[in-house]
Amino acid sequence: AAHAAAARALDRVCYPKDGMWSAAQFEEEIRSPRTAALGAWTVGDSGDEALVGMCFTSTVLDEASLTSLAVHPRLRRRGIGEALVCESMARAQAAGAAHFLLEVRSGNEAALRLYGRCGLTVAGRRPRYYRDGEDALLLSASLPAEVGGASPMRRAGGCLSEGARGVERALSNK
Repeated sequence: AAHAAAARALDRVCYPKDGMWSAAQFEEEIRSPRTAALGAWTVGDSGDEALVGMCFTSTVLDEASLTSLAVHPRLRRRGIGEALVCESMARAQAAGAAHFLLEVRSGNEAALRLYGRCGLTVAGRRPRYYRDGEDALLLSASLPAEVGGASPMRRAGGCLSEGARGVERALSNK
């Protein structure tokens, strides 16, 4: 429940009009066996931790779908989002997924650049997908059968050390 509350708090900071998901939705996703939930955490001087980035991915058969990505506005453009997405893709691939998918607002240039750096490309458009009528772009990437080398989270460690530590920690205790 504490992780769901932390996720809901970050969601509300990143998506101010009430956030994207309710606390109950976060709790359900964190408990779901098909969901991988990753968090980026900072540790304050007094030892208290704060969730500053999160990524939720749901896998069904051989398809993994990124369902939520959020990074605290003060810590954006430091590689946290990219590390979370790349690590989610690596974990989905390791779990047997062959495809990675997500929807993103067609006008969200920063997100499109981030996803492009992770190897995702535009595969389609969903007209008027969002409540305000904006289209969504469907992005996808094929996941290779094997990925060698260090995980994206470990490779990104240098750029994450200033903004977030303990990024590899999952939000759930699976």
